[in-house]
Amino acid sequence: MKLESRRERAERLKRQRRSALAGMAIAIVVVVALGIVLWRGKTGLVAKNADYEAQITELQSQIDDENKRSDELSEYEKYVKTKKFVEEIAKNKFGLIYPDELIFKPNNK
Repeated sequence: MKLESRRERAERLKRQRRSALAGMAIAIVVVVALGIVLWRGKTGLVAKNADYEAQITELQSQIDDENKRSDELSEYEKYVKTKKFVEEIAKNKFGLIYPDELIFKPNNK
C-alpha cells in the first residue's frame, strides 16, 4: 500500500470535489431540461384538452338537436297515420271532397 503525501491527498480531494461539482451541474441541467420538456408537454395537453372540451360541447349540442329532430319525426309519423292527414292530402293535393260537401268559390270581379 502506497502512502500519499499531503499535497497528493489535497490534489485528489480537489479532483473529487471538481468531479462531484461537475456531476451535480450535469444533474441540475438534466433536471431543468426534463422540467422544461414536461412543462411544454403539459401546455400542449392543456391546449388539446380545451379543444376536446369544445368538441364535446359541440357534439353534445348536435346530439340534442338530433334527438329533438327524432322526436319531431316520430310525432310526424304518428300524424301521418291519422285520418286527418289523409283528408288534408286528399283535399290539398288531389282536390278531392266528400260527396255531401259543398265548396264555395269567391267571385273574382
